[in-house]
Amino acid sequence: MTLTRSFLEGHEEKLIWADFQATPPGGSTGEAAFASARFDLAYDYDWDDARGAAHGYRVDHVQVQVEVERSLMWSVKADRSDALLQHEQGHYDIVALLGRDLYSELTGWEAGAKPKRFRDETSLKDEVARVLRRYKRHAVDLAGSSSVVGLYDKKTAHGTNAKAQEQWTAALASARKDGAGLMGAVGGLG
Repeated sequence: MTLTRSFLEGHEEKLIWADFQATPPGGSTGEAAFASARFDLAYDYDWDDARGAAHGYRVDHVQVQVEVERSLMWSVKADRSDALLQHEQGHYDIVALLGRDLYSELTGWEAGAKPKRFRDETSLKDEVARVLRRYKRHAVDLAGSSSVVGLYDKKTAHGTNAKAQEQWTAALASARKDGAGLMGAVGGLG
C-alpha cells in the first residue's frame, strides 16, 4: 500500500532580513539575532487487512509543515551581515531538516518487505507521539530555543567561530543535498 495525501512543506526556505520582524529584546542579550522555526505533524491511520501484508493499524496521510516563525525573529540592524544571516539560516535548516527526517521516518514505515503495523490505535498513536517528541527534542538540543542555547550556537559561538560555522554550514548543506538524516550529518560536530 502507498500513503495517500502525504506531503512535506516549508522545509526549503531561504531567510532574508525582512523575515526578522520582532523587536530585539531590551538590554544586552549578547546575541545579534534570533531565528525561530518549528514543524508540526498531522497524520491519519487506518486498518490494513490486505492479503500478504501484516494486519494491523498503519499510519497514513502523513503531513509535516515547517514554519518560519517571523513574529518571534529579531535582529540588531547594526549587526546585520551576510555571515550572521548564514548563521541564522543554520537554525532554520536544522529545524527544517529534522521536519524532513520526521516525515521520512513516518512515511518509511510503509516501505520495505515488512511494513510497520500496530495491534491497536493506542499503540500506533503512542509510537507516533514518541517519534515526534524525539524530533522536537533534537530541534531544541541542536537549534536551541528562546530559553535554551542549542549545540549549534555553543559550537559556533553564535556564528563567531568561523571554522566551526563553516563545518556546520557544510554538514547542513550536505544533509540537504544528499537527503541524509541530519543527526548523522552533524553527529561528528558535537
